[in-house]
Amino acid sequence: MAASTGPREAQRKPGQIVAYKMGAVRINKGTLVVAYNADGYAYPARAGAAVTADNFLGVAYETIDNSGGPAGAQSIRVQKTGTYVFALSSASQNLVGDAIYALDDQTLTTNATNGSNPNTLVGYVVGVEDANDVRIRIDVAVR
Repeated sequence: MAASTGPREAQRKPGQIVAYKMGAVRINKGTLVVAYNADGYAYPARAGAAVTADNFLGVAYETIDNSGGPAGAQSIRVQKTGTYVFALSSASQNLVGDAIYALDDQTLTTNATNGSNPNTLVGYVVGVEDANDVRIRIDVAVR
């Protein structure tokens, strides 16, 4: 296709909530959602060697159970913007502004790696709720 020579309609859609086809899994509302680059479907965030290929999508807007169906049979709506509270042990005020990574779909860590395996970046700390919970801003980490 050649470069544009005039105005065009780009068919904009609001991007705060986006639907993604999901793997053959259950994803719970309010949990961290990633896309595995191996197949491109949405899954709960995870730890382990395969995380290298994960892209953070956002926070699940709803609970969808596709564990009994094939990958791609159902879609889940995912929130792409905002701040959310998640568990982080030993949370302290000096973490504000720091990068935060997923250990699983509801637990965070400040470590970019888990042994020799990378963790998925999910946002930055914007507040500390208590000793075990932080508020993170996800906008800067979503894909």
